[in-house]
Amino acid sequence: MGHGDRLSAVDAAFLEMETPTQHMHVGGLFLFEPGPDSTFTFDRFQRLVRSRLHLVPRYRQTIAWTPLGLAQPIWVDDPAFDLAYHVRHAALPRPGGIDQLLEYAGRILSRPLDRSKPLWEAYVVEGLEDGRIALVTKNHHAMIDGVAGVDIVGVLLDDDPVTPAELPRPQAWEPRRAPGGLERTTDAVRELVRQPASVVSRARRVAERPVDVLRRTAAVGQGIASMATSGLSGGLAGKSVLNQAPGISRRFVVEQLDLGEIKEVKNALGGTVNDVVLAVCGDMLGRFLRARGERTAGDDLRIMVPVSVRTTANHDNQVTAVFVDVPVGEMDPVERLASVTRRMGDVKSTHQAVGADFLLSMTGFAPPTIHAAAARVASGARLFNVVITNVPGPQHPIYALGARLVGGFPFVPLAATQSLAIGLVSLDGIVNVGFTADYDALPDVSAMPEMVRASLEDLVACARAVGR
Repeated sequence: MGHGDRLSAVDAAFLEMETPTQHMHVGGLFLFEPGPDSTFTFDRFQRLVRSRLHLVPRYRQTIAWTPLGLAQPIWVDDPAFDLAYHVRHAALPRPGGIDQLLEYAGRILSRPLDRSKPLWEAYVVEGLEDGRIALVTKNHHAMIDGVAGVDIVGVLLDDDPVTPAELPRPQAWEPRRAPGGLERTTDAVRELVRQPASVVSRARRVAERPVDVLRRTAAVGQGIASMATSGLSGGLAGKSVLNQAPGISRRFVVEQLDLGEIKEVKNALGGTVNDVVLAVCGDMLGRFLRARGERTAGDDLRIMVPVSVRTTANHDNQVTAVFVDVPVGEMDPVERLASVTRRMGDVKSTHQAVGADFLLSMTGFAPPTIHAAAARVASGARLFNVVITNVPGPQHPIYALGARLVGGFPFVPLAATQSLAIGLVSLDGIVNVGFTADYDALPDVSAMPEMVRASLEDLVACARAVGR
């Protein structure tokens, strides 16, 4: 990952999709429990980051746009990089309870990143009533979704509970000169000239036969629509309170579930860990909607589930999405899980991921302006109600400066027609759930943690009844 790397079409899309109300940064809230050997202080944390920054070069780079939009922007070293801007110190007022922490995290996560600087921030939050230390991080999607694939938290965590008294000296770093506007234009033209003949001939065909290209593009659009509805029961996702256009601000609430209990349900009743998670979330969403006075009998919500697919050509991990209809009406928990398991099986067998990969390959050749328009249209399409991401993490204790990580709750950005997104990460036997909601549309999102816990308890009771 070098100086002057060009953003991929997908990473550039995350920049283009961003608006004041549609944030494209991801991040999370991490909770650390200092032990007797912990040396976790703000100053030492800042030194730890400095000593490991060389492992994530992107974190000292900013974006340089290509004149005339001839190519995607490039990453260049930030000559004015200042770690103190990116790693900040905060403390909660007494008593420093979880609600105060979540309100603070929500405010931090509601603010867009400054595009003139490297696209990340980290806040060390002290003053929690239980003596824990919190870390709130945010990184632009464009930084961590591409080849880089690593975020700052990943390089700060250790398996060893004891850190050396003296941290390694930071590696020397000198920012390389960024190419000027003329150089960037020349490079972009040179890249266009070097592209394979097939791409050049494709561009020529586009220029000569625009009507034919538009007709085929419309056919592709129909293919994408069929991908979103294939194997599913309901066409486009129905509108609900979960699908209001978000405003600027976010609410963020969290819960922790026992991974052992989820596996107990899977082993007794069938399905995968992800199937159990989707069934639990479906039940929780039904409870939430009914508490607001909405009718859910016989209703499904369309859930977008991002999945990572490894492409054989270049061994890159790419993120694609499948859509599954999850029942949210009142029903037997075992039946709900069976329905989700069956539908996820159908979705996998229809190979929807192929359609999404085709879309990615197409955007690679699109001029950035066309690509930007396509990205915005895709983000505004009402193809689903809620995003639910479920990511497995390390299943053993991990530490930062001797303080044990006891919670890691993901913040998931809201799309143009979504007022709720749910992110789950399993760490050391615990499933950490982060609920990101629009501040105005879902002021009652704080009810969701208790509801998701109750939903899992119902399934666990069913699993244990089967086992008796």
